[in-house]
Amino acid sequence: MSLPSFSVRQERWNRLLLQGCWIVFLLSVALEFLFLQVTEVPPAQFIALYIVRPTAIMGTILLVAEISVRYLSKHHDYILITTATLLTFTVTFVHSSLEYLLFLLFFPILISIFYFQYKKLLYAILITGIAFAALLAMNGEIGERMSTAGSLTMAIILLVYSGIGFGILARGREILTHLRSSYESNQELLVRTILMDKLAKTDALTDTYNHMAYHEYKDHLAAQADNGTLQLHLAIMDIDNFKKVNDTFGHKAGDAVLRKVASIARSKTGSNDFIARYGGEEFVILFTEKSFQEVYDLVEDIRKEIASALHDALDGSNVTVSFGLNAYVPGMGKEELFKLADAALYEAKHSGKNRTVIAKAGQAAAMGR
Repeated sequence: MSLPSFSVRQERWNRLLLQGCWIVFLLSVALEFLFLQVTEVPPAQFIALYIVRPTAIMGTILLVAEISVRYLSKHHDYILITTATLLTFTVTFVHSSLEYLLFLLFFPILISIFYFQYKKLLYAILITGIAFAALLAMNGEIGERMSTAGSLTMAIILLVYSGIGFGILARGREILTHLRSSYESNQELLVRTILMDKLAKTDALTDTYNHMAYHEYKDHLAAQADNGTLQLHLAIMDIDNFKKVNDTFGHKAGDAVLRKVASIARSKTGSNDFIARYGGEEFVILFTEKSFQEVYDLVEDIRKEIASALHDALDGSNVTVSFGLNAYVPGMGKEELFKLADAALYEAKHSGKNRTVIAKAGQAAAMGR
């Protein structure tokens, strides 16, 4: 299975790896100066062979790597693996008498594991093998000192390091696959939960909230209003003569009217307002963060917009709605909020319909703000 590249923060890791190469370079220079104090080689010769020459070569390699990483948009990982190989090759070539430094050649393999990609590891193994072969061919001292058994041992160690590297990558990719599978499962579960929650709180016909959701939000908003941190108003909207619509045009036409009325009301309310189908042809709207006058004007705008809308399902006729409006004051209680708004709606329905009636207690409280 093909897995995506580890691109998350890879640029930062490339920078850290390059900084690590600079640190190795500086440490090697510092160690050369320490060896200068104890070596039997004449100082001038030691400085020329073991300080000036390798420092110039490694510094040039690192500068080229810096320029490449900074200005080339691709292949930073291969550049860093190659840089590490050239640095270790230089150190090993210069200090050919120190056989243990040959193990530095495996450093690029360790770097390649950071990328968690088999092709990077294969590239590091290949370039390490080439570097080892080049050392044997170009440095006579290493070729003389390295026996057949020694060369075979280095080859076996290279294979062992490679096997470990492949094992680490296989285990890492296995963990990544498991994590990705778990993440996708959790994402799917989260989406499903959100959809189920939305379905549980939404009226399928009108795409407004339902009766259950209204009570849940009303309790939450009333608690905030009691603390004085929220302005809250309740409007109850009822479609006038809706039974006649169903009896004359049928329930399918009635459903179309409900959808259109709900759509108009939704288009007029803000993102902080809450509209729900309370039952049948009755809707409730909770207005927040608005003054009483703003709410009243908005309710009247909704009522007039609905009255002017024509319905194809009713052969081009219109419907009207009546509103009962109440303002919440701290301590009123959520039941009293609804009771007073419902009483105002009852008055609107029995005094001519197609009008907005304000609950007297709520109006007095609102005007006193």
